Amino acid sequence: MQSRVKMALVALLFSVGASAEGDIKLRNMQLITMSHKTYLQGTGVNVSGFDLENVAIDLEILKAGRVVGSSVVEIRAIGADEAWRIWQPVDINGPDGFRVRGIRSERASNKDVAAH
Repeated sequence: MQSRVKMALVALLFSVGASAEGDIKLRNMQLITMSHKTYLQGTGVNVSGFDLENVAIDLEILKAGRVVGSSVVEIRAIGADEAWRIWQPVDINGPDGFRVRGIRSERASNKDVAAH
């Protein structure tokens, strides 16, 4: 019961949106299990106002409230105000939560323009 409450609180936190460095906002992040495999799904949005060359979202995977693994979602060439779907396999059996450890982004130089 306690882990369900924690998971619901984590889901609520990420449904509202989390941003790091003001460049990326995460929405509707949740763990999904399909065919005995777990995935982290959600939406990322570039809210920086600039094209981003590289984005890395560092995640901690939780089981019973303890960190049991980590995962990094990497995205390349994200245009200003562009949203993308996150669908990241989780290689830990039976995770029941996650948390964002950090988000790193790199703005594209003037000569590098993100594909839209």
